[in-house]
Amino acid sequence: MKKIIVLILFCFVINPLKADSIETDNNAIINRALQYYLIEDQDQLIKDHNLVSQQLKKNKESKAIQLSLLFHEFLIADISSKKIKKKYSKLCIANSEAALSKSDEDADLYAVLSACYGLSAESNLFKAASHGTQSGRMIDKALAIDSNNAFVYMIKGIGDYTRPSFAGGSKENGIINLKKAIEIYQQNPNDNLESILIISHYHLAEIFYRKKDYNQSLEYLNKTLGIAPDYKRAMELSKKIAS
Repeated sequence: MKKIIVLILFCFVINPLKADSIETDNNAIINRALQYYLIEDQDQLIKDHNLVSQQLKKNKESKAIQLSLLFHEFLIADISSKKIKKKYSKLCIANSEAALSKSDEDADLYAVLSACYGLSAESNLFKAASHGTQSGRMIDKALAIDSNNAFVYMIKGIGDYTRPSFAGGSKENGIINLKKAIEIYQQNPNDNLESILIISHYHLAEIFYRKKDYNQSLEYLNKTLGIAPDYKRAMELSKKIAS
């Protein structure tokens, strides 16, 4: 795969955002947020979240800025400890619902909302059942709007295996939907969305690791690290299997 292009993207995205540099293209917003996620730069994500929040106050009707804010919130929640996870998943749920109330139904927004409900379920025992179920409902709405969206299938696949079984979680469904995300991406490769391919491969590796199929797990880890050698979680899982 295009290692040089990915490394250039890494160099680009880890620079702090400037007030006039917020992307207006949904794909570019998704890509930048996911790239931060790869290297788990929580501090930079929080700084950028605060900047985007300020921009949204000045441009309240901007869908692009709303999406950027939400992506930062759910990714911060995902890589954070319980206390921060609770804070940002709660923010993301509230802001996603507010954005949906003001606009037409949007697959990406429902996918983000699904992810944030899932993260809230992970961090709050008392909301695990209700928010886990809500996570599943939101991703179903996203798919009803756009059934050929790699980002939506990636979020669905991750949610499928991380949610408890009583809330609809399933490792097998996770495998199916993450492979679907990869298939959709490969039908129309796009450098701006290559992170979807990387992250889908990683989560397949994680599922197979949980299933104790270490050979399959390593196969997907090698695909992940072959494109993104600095992906922190993939490196840690690889070391765990080798030990």
